[in-house]
Amino acid sequence: MSNVLTEGRDSAPVQAVLIAGGLGTRLRPLTFSRPKALIPLVNRPLVLHVLERLPADVDEVLIAANYRTEQLRAFFAKVDAGRPVTIVREKRPLGTAGCLRNLADRLSGTFLAFNADVVSSLAVPEIVAAHRRRGGVGTIALWEVEDPSAFGVVATDGDRITKFVEKPPRGGAPSNWINAGAYVLEPEILAAIPRDGPASLERDVFPKVLGKGLYGFRFSGYWSDVGTRENLIRATEILLRAHGGEVNRRAKVLPTAKITKPVAVAADATVDGDIGPVAVIGSGCVLAGARVSHSVLLDRARVGDGATVTGSVLGEDSVVGPRALVRDSIVGDGAVVDPEMELVDARVKA
Repeated sequence: MSNVLTEGRDSAPVQAVLIAGGLGTRLRPLTFSRPKALIPLVNRPLVLHVLERLPADVDEVLIAANYRTEQLRAFFAKVDAGRPVTIVREKRPLGTAGCLRNLADRLSGTFLAFNADVVSSLAVPEIVAAHRRRGGVGTIALWEVEDPSAFGVVATDGDRITKFVEKPPRGGAPSNWINAGAYVLEPEILAAIPRDGPASLERDVFPKVLGKGLYGFRFSGYWSDVGTRENLIRATEILLRAHGGEVNRRAKVLPTAKITKPVAVAADATVDGDIGPVAVIGSGCVLAGARVSHSVLLDRARVGDGATVTGSVLGEDSVVGPRALVRDSIVGDGAVVDPEMELVDARVKA
């Protein structure tokens, strides 16, 4: 065993990798104008929700990305993340393992890795401590679901992972515990990544290193990815219920408005109508006698009198006309839904 590896296991990890290489196709048209990591979640970019859960002893963050990387660089040039953040651009999408191979010359010792489109209650110091106790090449956060058929599923012997099954058929999964997209890894795992092209941790790497000690860390609380409209709204509800919503003191809530918690209303928004439950209203939004529930409105969205928005996401500067219905849809930045129009299970771009 190399000295570097020994030092990595005996000391706290000081580097974290955020895996943010996806194009966010399932959230289009919102991702036509921003990377998924910068989509607002409860009025704050998604990436900040991930960063705020890192332990204080993580003193460097590497974000592996390939789409709209200049926007990410510009964002972190203005935002203090509490530690240096470096955007490392991939010339093409490299997958969850290929992106780590691309960072091999930057990683030293034990490191953390996170899917950047996941929010959870995972206690990162606890998974790090468990990794140190057990040794091995990696520890993977595990989350229990009712139906694991859409996920990467693990079989375990105690805490040791014995098998990976990617998206098993219904009723054919070895357990209900899925890969939650958070890892503590040793640098020797990089040698197991295929040298060329995209590669997946779940399919191409983890099955190869089971004999070297790959462990699971089960946790409870909450977990959600944010890769689809449905999951973005689900994650919004989870965070609102877990941490409470807030009506900013600079928001204007008219006396005729009816607010059903949990909701979050940002500064300079003007709100009237029936709002909530589960509604996030961005800065500068205007709701005039509207009904909005289980929905997310990005900055400066406008909803007209008598309109209904439910199960939907409205992009920045979008407009929903009076008496229109928007249900289970994504309305892109600057798009317009005409008065009295019915929009169901649709995506609209400007």
